[in-house]
Amino acid sequence: MILVLDSSALIALARIGRLNLLQQLAREVYIPEAVHTEVTERGQGRIGSVEVRQAPWLAVTRVQDQAEVSRLRAQVGRGEAEAIILAREIQADFVVLDDATARRLAVDLGARVVGVLGLLLYAKQLGKIAAVKPLFDELRTAGFFIDESLYHLLLRQAGEETT
Repeated sequence: MILVLDSSALIALARIGRLNLLQQLAREVYIPEAVHTEVTERGQGRIGSVEVRQAPWLAVTRVQDQAEVSRLRAQVGRGEAEAIILAREIQADFVVLDDATARRLAVDLGARVVGVLGLLLYAKQLGKIAAVKPLFDELRTAGFFIDESLYHLLLRQAGEETT
């Protein structure tokens, strides 16, 4: 599987110490230059900065179609726009986005989208992690918003709903 990620996905996984999980889930993991800059330079000193800089398996890639990136910038940030276009350019299996507007734009452009929670659910299905609930809860504690109904839906899908 080939993945392209935006900044929020990288930072969220770094916050819970699970950035390396991406290596176990995908054959290739790409981030556009704008995402790399956002996380490692503008985010210097914050969680994710060092982790991303020290992950040689993350392929930092330049997006070719800058005109399309500029068009998307009217609605989303540079990192999200570059992630969406890069996913299309390299024919990634999934672009990992959590922002609703970015997800809608990506789907409109024909990309397959998954969020951080979906990646964690997939990791459980593959047996790479034992349970998603502790990780979802860690994400929440770290400030990652998870809609309550989505939280319970995904726990049911994972076979972890205790109600």
